[in-house]
Amino acid sequence: MPDSYTRRCIVKSILKAAATAAVIFTVRRRWSLVGISDACALSGILFLIVALFRLSRRLGFYNLVIYGFRKFKEIWKNENFLADGPHGYGEFVQSRRYEKNYTETFIAAACMFLCAAAILGI
Repeated sequence: MPDSYTRRCIVKSILKAAATAAVIFTVRRRWSLVGISDACALSGILFLIVALFRLSRRLGFYNLVIYGFRKFKEIWKNENFLADGPHGYGEFVQSRRYEKNYTETFIAAACMFLCAAAILGI
């Protein structure tokens, strides 16, 4: 059973998805149930994309790219390039902190897809 902090994060994520759907609905100006369903589906797609990016960051897919840009910046500015410190890729990966914050956005995306399907089913 999730703790209260996790529940709060899930509720906040669902509220953000609903607010995004409301913004999409007003911007598209399609004033019908199909427009509401489309807005919920688009919000769900956006939150699914965000969740997938967060999951890939958690799995470490971007570590090499981030490390490469930082190393390039050090070489370009020539600041402490040969100085002692965590300049190896292994040390960089070990020093990275990750948070498990992708489940809330997956749940929000699923809720928005379910909301879109429920509205079309009316």
